[in-house]
Amino acid sequence: MSFERVREKFIAWLKLARLQFYPMALISYTIGAVAANKIEHEFNLSVHLIGYICIFLIELCTVFCNEYFDFPTDSINKNAGIFTGGSGMLFAGRIKSNEIKTAILIILCLIFIFGYLLLQASKDVSGLSIAVILLTGLFLGLGYTIPPLKFSYRGLGEIIVAVTFSPYLILCGYFFQTNNLNSSLPWLMSIPLFFAILPAIILAGIPDHQSDRTVLKKTLSVVIGQKAAATASICFALLAAIAGVSLWYLKIISGTIGITIFIVIPHAIILGLAVYKLIKSDNYNRKINKIMMLALTYILWFGLVPLIYLIWV
Repeated sequence: MSFERVREKFIAWLKLARLQFYPMALISYTIGAVAANKIEHEFNLSVHLIGYICIFLIELCTVFCNEYFDFPTDSINKNAGIFTGGSGMLFAGRIKSNEIKTAILIILCLIFIFGYLLLQASKDVSGLSIAVILLTGLFLGLGYTIPPLKFSYRGLGEIIVAVTFSPYLILCGYFFQTNNLNSSLPWLMSIPLFFAILPAIILAGIPDHQSDRTVLKKTLSVVIGQKAAATASICFALLAAIAGVSLWYLKIISGTIGITIFIVIPHAIILGLAVYKLIKSDNYNRKINKIMMLALTYILWFGLVPLIYLIWV
């Protein structure tokens, strides 16, 4: 195989992995670990790194499964882009379906291997509990599109994504370090993040509406309609802003760093106005990359501000 062919294949796999969505998972997971250090003065770097490798592999496996099982909708999606509609690598023939299946099997083996290493590194943490937590991650992630669960085809996709990227990941980071979930801090940190994730995942379903409806994939956009889904995304963005500012009001985050959470207010307004323009245009059957960028960067405030605060104080 020529160097150029290897390079093209490598780029195709990178596009398939959709690495643009991974930083938020790392931030959420690290919030939990840093909270463990702040509350219980427990932090094991080896546990943190091995735990994140497990999380990364679960997310990667989920992305590959989504690409494989969402092929019917992705193949007819005219609005697919960097944020919605899959990577397009399978539809374009740059990666074969049997190659994806092989990759999924390899990743599952790697999850087992690194899960075992995590058990060895976490000597003070219940091995059974770690196994249950990792299996829960696989259940939520792979169940998003894999039969018979197919959460995203049963109207549960948006909730599953929000739960996975907020409380699940934060609690993973905390539990791997402490072997308990008694503290309210990681739970409270996850609430604004949960609401902040919902607008992005709801909006992502709007350009995919026609193709998803054709294959009976019940995203919120398909279930309640594009206009109602867009309106719901504005409501959740506002709820996220209220919950985020409440962290400061309740003194869960404070000081100069804590007060920067107020930046979510103008961002929520800008995002809301952009979505309102979309609603007024009544033209949903198109790419909405600029709106998606606003929605995804909005999420970052709810991860970065608490994380920097916990590290700094």
